[in-house]
Amino acid sequence: MENFKNKSKVLTTLRQKAAKLLEKKQLVESDSIFSQAENLKLIHELELHQIELELQNEELLLAKEQAEIAIDKYTKLYDFAPSGYFILSETGKVLDANLTGSNMLGKVRSKLINSQFGFFVSDDTKSVFNKFLEKTFKSNIKESCEVNLLPNDKSVFYGFLSGCVFDGGNQCHITVVDITELKLAELALRESEERYRNLLNNFDEGILVHDIGTFIIMSNPKAAELLGLSEEQMRRGLLFDSEWKFLDENNTPLPIEEYPVNQILSTGKSLKNFIVGVNRPLTNDIILLLVNGFPVTNNNNELTEIVTSFIDITDIKLLEKELIKAKLQAESANKAKSNFLTNMSHEIRTPLNGIIGFTDLLMKTNLDNNQAEYINIVNESAIILMDIINDVLDFSKIEAGKLELNIEEVDLFSLAHQVISLFKHQANLKNIDLILNIESDVPQFIYADSVRLKQIIVNLIGNALKFTRVGKIQLEIKEIASSSKKYATINFSVKDTGIGIKHHNQEKIFHSFVQEDTSTTRKFGGTGLGLAISNQLLELMGSKLSLNSLYGRGSDFNFSIELKKSSKKRNLKAAVSDVIEKNIESGVASHKQSKILIVEDNRINMLLAKKLIKRIIPNCIIFEASDGKEAIKLYKKEKLDIILMDIQMPKKNGFETTLEIRKLGHSEDPPIIALTAGIFVEEKEKCLNSGMNDYISKPIIQSELEQILHKWVK
Repeated sequence: MENFKNKSKVLTTLRQKAAKLLEKKQLVESDSIFSQAENLKLIHELELHQIELELQNEELLLAKEQAEIAIDKYTKLYDFAPSGYFILSETGKVLDANLTGSNMLGKVRSKLINSQFGFFVSDDTKSVFNKFLEKTFKSNIKESCEVNLLPNDKSVFYGFLSGCVFDGGNQCHITVVDITELKLAELALRESEERYRNLLNNFDEGILVHDIGTFIIMSNPKAAELLGLSEEQMRRGLLFDSEWKFLDENNTPLPIEEYPVNQILSTGKSLKNFIVGVNRPLTNDIILLLVNGFPVTNNNNELTEIVTSFIDITDIKLLEKELIKAKLQAESANKAKSNFLTNMSHEIRTPLNGIIGFTDLLMKTNLDNNQAEYINIVNESAIILMDIINDVLDFSKIEAGKLELNIEEVDLFSLAHQVISLFKHQANLKNIDLILNIESDVPQFIYADSVRLKQIIVNLIGNALKFTRVGKIQLEIKEIASSSKKYATINFSVKDTGIGIKHHNQEKIFHSFVQEDTSTTRKFGGTGLGLAISNQLLELMGSKLSLNSLYGRGSDFNFSIELKKSSKKRNLKAAVSDVIEKNIESGVASHKQSKILIVEDNRINMLLAKKLIKRIIPNCIIFEASDGKEAIKLYKKEKLDIILMDIQMPKKNGFETTLEIRKLGHSEDPPIIALTAGIFVEEKEKCLNSGMNDYISKPIIQSELEQILHKWVK
């Protein structure tokens, strides 16, 4: 604008100079008084001014071109601005609009002129627009509002309008900004806030937000309820109050520095599962809370807020106390049960020892056929009763989780022959073939619990004999191919040609105290524990029983166990059990005048032990003691070769007696062998720990007694 004024002054000056020069020229032409030199000077000045005029004309053309460019640029800026620009009359008529504005309203600019702007405002916001327009023309300051605009394409967008008057207040400039995305984001944020506010307010968990001064700046209703504070107290951000205290689990007031929020504030770390009590004045009670919390930091890692959450665990803690009490009661009951089983084991086995022992001795005497048959029935019945007792005791032990495997080197071939030998006589009586088949690649020596492995196989063969009337029973042992050099996976299979098992009953026979059906118990007897115990023992070995059976045609019970191989070489010429027994008997019989002390309070068991020992070592000298005190007296008087010690006795039991004998410290202490009716590992270990050298279980089997005497009598 300043340049334009300067150029106008220059042009005016040039016109004035040109007019003066023209006057001089006319004077010269009309009056020839000027000399030749003056004429030439005047012509030169005129030419100079002509050149100046031409230069000025070029400048004017350039300025015009620049003005046109500027007008074009500002027109484009006006038309293509991101905002719509409108000029409205006081009645709301559109007097002018930029291209953006006409595009916003979806109408050609020429057709938009002289139309009412209010036509494009939604009905629900039209009153807002009318008030805005009225205030704009009445005010000297910029006014604004938000309305919903309806373009011709029927879509709706949110517009932010701002306006101010000009031209003496007859017209106003209106700027329209599309704020649809911003409005939608705002609505989404509002909905999100509302949703999370509803969630927060309906949580069954108290939530508190503290500032760095521990002042409560936000909370939900559950927090007020759990803390026992009024809404007014929560609004005031009251954290510490003389009537309201945090307590420890013993209901002792908690120091303020140990309050959850203060712990987080002092450490700057999260708080996990902190248990605290709270004395609630509104409800006049005490509850326990489980508190968690964490610090909130900004981008500069500066602490800004502390958030804590808490739940009521009063009922849970009460339940926990009840559970602990119940656990202690259960443990006490379990201990009582174990003691009961131990006592019952002794009490039942003691008379059975006499029945089995003496019937076994009686069967070896001269009896007529009827007497032999009756005694055999009594003996078998006692053995069956012993098996039932063993099953029940084993099952109780497994259920209590106290049965452990005793891994040792085992001669698998010898074990298999021993099992077959046990059932050979019974199989011959039923005219059933009992076959042992061990494949050639099976390792002879492995590491296993021989007692439990033997128990499983005995259970399976015993069941097979029970349910097989004709045909055969086969124990098959084979190795499953494996790449391992240290371990062998061995499959044990007991196949029979018995009655078989119906398909729908094959699963339930593995359950405790369950047989195939009620008729099975009546026909064949048994407790229904054998398979359950076998399966649980196999579970300890990392295996389980499998069954293939066809009803009426027989069954195949099998299992596979991974066992560690022994480095001991195979001995194909190893003697089997019957040869071993002969060697033992001949070895023990050679002993002369051995002095043996039997400590036993039961008269029948004492008599049985004496009879069995006399059969094994006819020339031995036997001393008797009915309790521990008598045993100690005899030990002090006689030089004994071996002591057979009962465990449960009056005055002094076997453990106490053994400990006292060992304390006497004779130069040549005799071996002490426990006569125990208990079958639990703990009792056997207790025997060894008390100073005993070995043990033998009741009922006493002659072959086992022979092995013990052969092993310990010098």
